[in-house]
Amino acid sequence: MPPHLQALVLGVDLVVIAITIYIIREMLVLGSIPPFIRTRWTVTEEIADTIGPLPPGSVVFDPGCGDGRVLRALAKRNPGARFVGIELRWYPYFLGLLRCKQAGLTNIELRRGNMYAESFAHATHLYTYLYSEAMNQLLPKLEREVQPGTILVSLDFPFSDKEVESDTQLASAEPSKLGKKLYVYRF
Repeated sequence: MPPHLQALVLGVDLVVIAITIYIIREMLVLGSIPPFIRTRWTVTEEIADTIGPLPPGSVVFDPGCGDGRVLRALAKRNPGARFVGIELRWYPYFLGLLRCKQAGLTNIELRRGNMYAESFAHATHLYTYLYSEAMNQLLPKLEREVQPGTILVSLDFPFSDKEVESDTQLASAEPSKLGKKLYVYRF
């Protein structure tokens, strides 16, 4: 094999090893953090349609935003609003940055970090797709930080200790898949 191909193969092998080490590290260090689960596009579009137009100047936070696909759908429909996604895992965070850049969306800011360390004081709206345990852990922080009247829309997972203002069964729901119901809360 020619030396330049040997170098290329070695480079590819090193990349595969690095990715494998990274994945194992994530499983060990972040093992208690739920996996990145993408929202199906049909559900994403229906969420954006259900939330509808937002008043100009709205600030929408998505803690645990994954690749930011719901924020992108909302940002396309609401150019006068600002969107902030927070994601702990590197892969969905970088994927989201890439997708936002490809879409040319300048009203989205993705942050890599822990949602429990972020402030939600400027939020007018929140969107969540977090398991019940994370929802319930986040509730006291939200009750301390968000302004009265802030609206939170959660896909599939309601709070245990907060009254739902309304809920909506999604038309795109499929029996064996996540993405069935939206819960709306007002703080």
